[in-house]
Amino acid sequence: MFHQPQPLVPTLDWAAKPRRGDVVLFRFPVADSADQKEPPKRRPCLVLDVRRRGAECFVELAYGTSSKGRANRGYELIVKQPKSKARAGLKKPTRFVCARRIFVNVKSKGFDCPDGTTSPLTGCLDEALMERMNAIRARIQAEADIAAHYREERRREQARWAHEDRGFR
Repeated sequence: MFHQPQPLVPTLDWAAKPRRGDVVLFRFPVADSADQKEPPKRRPCLVLDVRRRGAECFVELAYGTSSKGRANRGYELIVKQPKSKARAGLKKPTRFVCARRIFVNVKSKGFDCPDGTTSPLTGCLDEALMERMNAIRARIQAEADIAAHYREERRREQARWAHEDRGFR
């Protein structure tokens, strides 16, 4: 009688059509991993954005953690409801720290496929979490636009002062 949502099945061609809101497994670099001989640990990451440059495709990933600590706070998206976790393919409540982001090529060796699969995709966000993600993305973009505006103002001001210093008034 009621339509039950089907679980998301990872697709073989994830890299051909990544989408915002996808949850993927990636070896997100961390500061202390540079000194280690082993690669960073595989963790769930949230696809915040997808950009194409020619034939190449890049995704912006947000760091995922199950830690409840206070480190890496800011621009958080928390997946903790059972249905939301299931849809995202998560076993534990997960905090996606959108303040920790990285752009990578979808062909990166950092994407890690679980044993026996050919896709790093574990699932995707539900509708409510997609709205939260979009609100976070909007804040990040607004702050980037403001920063760009101030950089441009400083550049103009420096150019004006340099022009006046040369005796042009």
